[in-house]
Formats: sequence, C-alpha cells, structure tokens
Amino acid sequence: MKLWNVFRMEIFKNLHDRVNLFIMLVLMCLNIIGGLIISNQSWMRTPGTFVETMLWLFGFSVFGTFVFLFVYPYQLARTEYKNKVMSLMIASGVSRVQYYFVKVGATLLFSFISFTLLAILPTVIVLISTGGLEFAVTDTHYIEITEVGEILVTFGILIVGWLSSFVTLMTSVIIAKGRAFTIFVFVGILFASSQATRIIRGLFGTPLWQMNNTMILIQNLIVMLVIGLIGILILRKQDL
Repeated sequence: MKLWNVFRMEIFKNLHDRVNLFIMLVLMCLNIIGGLIISNQSWMRTPGTFVETMLWLFGFSVFGTFVFLFVYPYQLARTEYKNKVMSLMIASGVSRVQYYFVKVGATLLFSFISFTLLAILPTVIVLISTGGLEFAVTDTHYIEITEVGEILVTFGILIVGWLSSFVTLMTSVIIAKGRAFTIFVFVGILFASSQATRIIRGLFGTPLWQMNNTMILIQNLIVMLVIGLIGILILRKQDL
C-alpha cells in the first residue's frame, strides 16, 4: 500500500467522524455568539435570562474548547490501537516509521483545522464585527528589523511548543497503546523532559531567566526531536 493512499485513508476517516465534527460545529457557534455578546457588552445593557444563558454557554464552550483541542488529537492518534487495525496496516507493506509520519501528519493537520475553527475563526469574526481588526491594521507604527526578528522568534517558540506537546502526546499514545492512562504518561513525559532540560541548563550554568528567545526555541526543538525519536524507536520494537 502506498503512503499517499494511507494518508488519503486517514483524511477520509477523519472527515467522516460525524460526532467530532458535530461537537466542533457546536463549539464554534457558541464561541462566536458568546464572543459577540461580550464584545458588544449587550449583557450589561440588556440583562435577562437569554443573555445570562448565553454567557454560561460561552463559558462552558471556552472550557470545552480547551478540552476538545487535547482530546481530539488523542482520539485520532489512538484509533488504530483501539480498533486493533495497526497490525493489519503494517502487514500490508507499510513500515512502522512511514506510518508514524503519515499518522502524525494527518492528525496534526486536523488538529490545526480544529484550532482554526474553534479559536482563530471566532476571534477574527468578533474583531471584524466590532471593528477591532480594522483598528489593529490602521493603527500601525514603524517596526525595526530587530523587533520583527524578535516577533518571528516568539511566534516560532509558540509553534514549536505546540508541536512539542503534540509529539509528546503521540509518543504517550504509542507507549500506552492508546489506553486510558495515556494522559498520565503524557504528564509524566512532560515532567521528565522539563527536569532533564533544567539539569542540562544547570550543567552549562545557564538558568532559565538568562536564556533568550533563540535559546528557548532551540531547546524546544531538541526536546521535540528527542521525544519523537523515542516514540519511533518504541513503535519499531512494539508488539502489535
């Protein structure tokens, strides 16, 4: 089986996951409506049962969004373990390492789509409706090249931090074979990696508060690569 066909299969399967798609649609609508109500401060001018109910739903939706953004990739990553089809996939001629990167790519794509629909899109809609986006665009000042570089590095730190957490989740799923205690493995790996980086910084005499953004970016990249390599090595030796 070709890798492209495996990737298409993952996309097809995720697009037909009606339960998760429905939850995503409901959370997106609640985030948009709640954001519009709060940004327009209509809850202060027209207090009432409906507005209070929408505010409660918005609070629940924000909390549900954070939970969903973690649970959704976890569900996508554990599907093959749960359905016991990974062994069949490997038997079809796809190597474990190749399948790892296909699975990571497909899960990462849908995780980004869910984050866009649940967080970025509602924020943009609220800003456009309230004029905040237009103000942010028109009220610009001259930015030096060094400041642009710092902004890009900071943005890179956020992206790499998210990718590092995602790779850690994938490795946790592999170690736990998709079982319910994956969350404890995930927390344990995060704690172990933070302690390891702190020890290494201590050996080099570089405390966290003396590190610049570039050093933090490099540190996160190294952690992500090490944890990803651990996941691949375990998957190669794992009894499926």
